[in-house]
Amino acid sequence: MELTGIRIEPSPRAPDRVRLVGTVAYDDRPGAPEEYWFEVADTHAASLTQSANPWLVALIPLAVTLGEPLRLALPVDRTLLDNVHALQEVWRCWYPRLSVVDVEAPVAGPASPGASARTAAFFSGGVDSFFTVLRRDQSTGFLRDRIDDLLCVWGFDVPLDNGGAFTRIHDRLQGAADGLGRTLVDVATNLRITRWRETDWAHVSHGCALAAVALCLEPRYRQVLIAASDDYGHLHPWGTHALTDPLLSTSHTAVRHDGAGFTRLMKTEIVAGSDVAMRTLRVCWKSRSDENCGRCEKCYRTMLSLELYGALSRCATFGGATRVDLRAISRLYLEHELWHDYREIQAFARRRGQGVAAAAIERSLRRSARIARGLAVAGFLRGKRVCWRMAKPLERLLLARSIT
Repeated sequence: MELTGIRIEPSPRAPDRVRLVGTVAYDDRPGAPEEYWFEVADTHAASLTQSANPWLVALIPLAVTLGEPLRLALPVDRTLLDNVHALQEVWRCWYPRLSVVDVEAPVAGPASPGASARTAAFFSGGVDSFFTVLRRDQSTGFLRDRIDDLLCVWGFDVPLDNGGAFTRIHDRLQGAADGLGRTLVDVATNLRITRWRETDWAHVSHGCALAAVALCLEPRYRQVLIAASDDYGHLHPWGTHALTDPLLSTSHTAVRHDGAGFTRLMKTEIVAGSDVAMRTLRVCWKSRSDENCGRCEKCYRTMLSLELYGALSRCATFGGATRVDLRAISRLYLEHELWHDYREIQAFARRRGQGVAAAAIERSLRRSARIARGLAVAGFLRGKRVCWRMAKPLERLLLARSIT
């Protein structure tokens, strides 16, 4: 596959926005190129890069998925080029199904001195991203990298065809940014409706997607922070990770994996103490809108943690809930990677004298372990020539009446 060229042009969607557009051709589909674009307010047009750096980061997950070498017609930062080779070594160990591909690109000269020293953090309004900002405001000096900009993206968890939802999210995040004394920078992209959607978003590509957004504005930023999903004690292969996020850095802009020294429950305590966060908190990805559905595993986990901290009734984004339905907690199906989170919440519930909540978590964990064993059998059947048709009905039966 090849990036044949880029251009900057006015957005057809809004007169006060501009797009950085790249044309991408595929080896296995000659004559059928696609245009990928990233869109920002025209006040940020001067910060859009003319290099291939964001395109290398954006396209490498698709290249390794398709098994096609990646060719870029424009210069790439030497540090980033070396990093991407190292990134593929990590992916090769994690995901043997992915290819290791060659990257062909001219090497850019050294970055010019006097570049911007701004720091940005990706900001969805969730627990992790709020924590990344709030802990710097509460630091006594250990964290010196004050965050200037909060980056939000339209086209990832909220689809481009749901403009109304993103407008509401934008307005809510703008209020949070104002309350936190930061500048909100919103970026729209069609990445997930191109062929790029063939990549594994969760396990491989969403860290690259975020970094590509940041590197589109590379001249603006000295460093960009991606909030950690997991703590150092429970890292597992994932699309953003303490190993891989720094490998998306250039010699000009460092990409940092932030907050992995803290568990999610520890982060929630900080977030629960912020009035701005309690007006804005949005954790749900299943709704694919601006609202928390209040009925999925992630919503229930956050609501239970907030209730244990005495903050759920102050959180305006969970529909006025004051208590969590513990029967629903007991029906959660928890993937193995979440068990440590719930064990921590369970221990905290016991310390708070909430034995009924701790018991509901215990029922969920035991039920999840039984379901996991059944799903392993279904996975085994899926690979068998005669029995593969039984796998999906078995999975549906196992997950029936579960909350995921």
